Amino acid sequence: MKITPGFKIIVMVILLKTAVPALGMDGGWYFTSTEIATAYRYQEQFGRRLRHPLKPTACSFGKSEFVASFQGKEFVAPCRFINETTRHLKQMLKNGAARYLFPLDADHAHLAVPTELWAEKYSKLSIGEVLPELLREPKLIALYHTAEHLTIADPNTGAASGTTKEWRAKRNVLGFFDGRPVKILPPPADGLALLAHRLGELAFSANAKAVTFDISFDEDSTDVP
Repeated sequence: MKITPGFKIIVMVILLKTAVPALGMDGGWYFTSTEIATAYRYQEQFGRRLRHPLKPTACSFGKSEFVASFQGKEFVAPCRFINETTRHLKQMLKNGAARYLFPLDADHAHLAVPTELWAEKYSKLSIGEVLPELLREPKLIALYHTAEHLTIADPNTGAASGTTKEWRAKRNVLGFFDGRPVKILPPPADGLALLAHRLGELAFSANAKAVTFDISFDEDSTDVP
């Protein structure tokens, strides 16, 4: 299954931003797995949260809808979207496609629908009108990117770790909203914001560890406290 040209990428859905170092230990764009783990521990405990996280508390009490917001405007959204997105993330952490929900690993996803469906149903709508409809679309998919800044070479020896190579190889993942398991795309394959935080609105357990995080439809700005 290919994302292009058969699918229309609509909006960046998962953005993870935090106060992590701008450069790796080697002065470059990439970080070792140890550096990423250290940065994540800081984010989880002391990093900032997303500015406008969704608050789908109603979904935890048997409701089928909750009040979401995008660019300051509220709308009713289906809990199915939250439940399926959470399922995607849990599967990605369990199968090793992702290890952390923050910018150096699973930092974003793109929502997409088939190009024919986009032309027929969504192309004439504004982004503010598209999102409420899109979240109820049975054919919606999410394309997740992980290990965005992971280096596979050991900084001392230059050798590639097998475990790190496996993590990097799983960096493109398709998430479906109809109950199907996530699908890892073969490498290489070529919004909504997610950010881990101990005070997050959502939580699940993966690999015997609680993961607490926020989701937002608004692009998060790092220059606003």
